[in-house]
Amino acid sequence: MLNSGRKMPATITADKLWQFSLQLYPQVKPLCLQWQDELGANVNLLLLLCYLEQQQLSLSSAELQQLAAQLNNFSAQFTRPLRALRKNTAIAAVTAAQQQSLKQALLQAELTLEQLEQQLLLQHCPPLTADATPLLELYLAQLNAGINARNNTFAAQIIDLRQAYQHLSQHSG
Repeated sequence: MLNSGRKMPATITADKLWQFSLQLYPQVKPLCLQWQDELGANVNLLLLLCYLEQQQLSLSSAELQQLAAQLNNFSAQFTRPLRALRKNTAIAAVTAAQQQSLKQALLQAELTLEQLEQQLLLQHCPPLTADATPLLELYLAQLNAGINARNNTFAAQIIDLRQAYQHLSQHSG
């Protein structure tokens, strides 16, 4: 660990995080959506935490909690309502073709909001430390995910998630 525990400037760009997310998300989509639905996890924050872990960068528990709260405000106001609207296009009184067109337009808008969420995460991200902290466990603990009998399930899922992003770093570049 280089400069362990020392604050360092974030060298993460919105484009780097987005490209990482586009590569990782298809491999971990079911797990991310499960945690989103069951735990209230934010997928973009999960993807950022995976990226930080891969880069051996970290932030404190309090910093993570503050970052999650700031993102939650935006997500509650914009992203989640749009996602709910997209999921309910089947009840619209339109033809199947119009429904598909509506769903695609809402999906594109949702992706734009997801990208904006990642930009906001980086804007509000405090200075990072060069440390290999288990951020995924920290986030799940903050969501109260690890305090029940399913703890072993979460541990196995975290291992799967880490293997996916480690596989990316081995096959990129």
